[in-house]
Amino acid sequence: MRVALVIVCVAASASAGFLIWTSEQQARAYENAVRAFSSTAYTARIAVSDLRGAQQGYVAAGQGPDFWFARVTALAKDLREHLASLKAQAVSAEAALAIDDATGALQDFEQMDRRARDYARAHQLVSASDLIFADGFDLTKKAGEDVDRALTAELADRNGVLDFLKRRQTYALAGGAAVVAIVLVLLLPGARPRGEEQAVAPPAVAPARVVSQETLADLNDFGVVAKATRVVNVSPPEPAPRVVDMERMAALCTDLARVTDTRALPDILERAASILDAGGVVVWIADPDGRELSPILVHGYPPQLATRLGTIPRDAANVTASAYRTGLLQTLKGDTVSDGAIAAPLVSSGGCVGVLAAEMKNGGEQHEGLLSAAAIIASQLATLVGPPSPRSARTEVAG
Repeated sequence: MRVALVIVCVAASASAGFLIWTSEQQARAYENAVRAFSSTAYTARIAVSDLRGAQQGYVAAGQGPDFWFARVTALAKDLREHLASLKAQAVSAEAALAIDDATGALQDFEQMDRRARDYARAHQLVSASDLIFADGFDLTKKAGEDVDRALTAELADRNGVLDFLKRRQTYALAGGAAVVAIVLVLLLPGARPRGEEQAVAPPAVAPARVVSQETLADLNDFGVVAKATRVVNVSPPEPAPRVVDMERMAALCTDLARVTDTRALPDILERAASILDAGGVVVWIADPDGRELSPILVHGYPPQLATRLGTIPRDAANVTASAYRTGLLQTLKGDTVSDGAIAAPLVSSGGCVGVLAAEMKNGGEQHEGLLSAAAIIASQLATLVGPPSPRSARTEVAG
């Protein structure tokens, strides 16, 4: 189908281009013909005026008529040739009729001219003058007006054709552009649904799902007692926009930099939980051999639950151990049963020394601002805490 659309696009473009080119050639030919017809008409109009003036020389005092006889004969011959040329070039019926009228007026003029010559030779100048200044003037005037009428009719007809050719060029260009635009829209990725999506309709109700054991284990790491419960697969609501309070964040980082006594850490941890909108926060520190993580600071959980957290092996399948192993911030998306979680590694110059784990409320684990804030707090804590003695770390509980 795409190949066929491309072929249609190329064919439409080629047809439009050919039509525009032929129309342009025809327009140029018509313009040249109009210039040629106009030039011949102007020449014939001048010849009519010269013919009238030359005939009046028959009765001019002090001039021999033979010169003017020859002059009128030559001008009449030239005018007849000009009229014949105009008749051959004319495409308008009205212009051709006007040229025929001008030719008829020229023939009447020639008949009258023969009588005027006879009077001039017989020195009957009064009679010759009557013919020349009456009939001669009227006939030459009529011939000139017929030439003008032919020129006007021809220009109107040819200009109409030129306007049609210009419009055809515009229509061809617009039509070709429209076809190309439609083809390009149809060729855009994703513009049309896939065959699989057309053939298979989505189910009306999504099937139920079961919370995995791995998710339950991660929740238990944060002191949340969860049971495997079959729940309806309902999409969680979109999290509300979060804005990190940068003033509180800056004050917290400043206080972390000034810490000289570990007794100030529980209060700082409480402020960090407030900034992150976390339901609970645990600071895990690696033992000297780096095989296990032990909780040294806990906020937001009952003291008896904090003592049951125990240690986390380095290779455990949860976000806390993963953050410690990779040195990268890890997240666990919440669902309808429990909140999500963030595990931010505490990275020092000697490597990762622990993890800041936070149980996030209201989908906070999906907001970049809160993730960045957790990473900043973890980096500050990394400069303050270090690995405790094996199995002898005393857990401090805040709140």
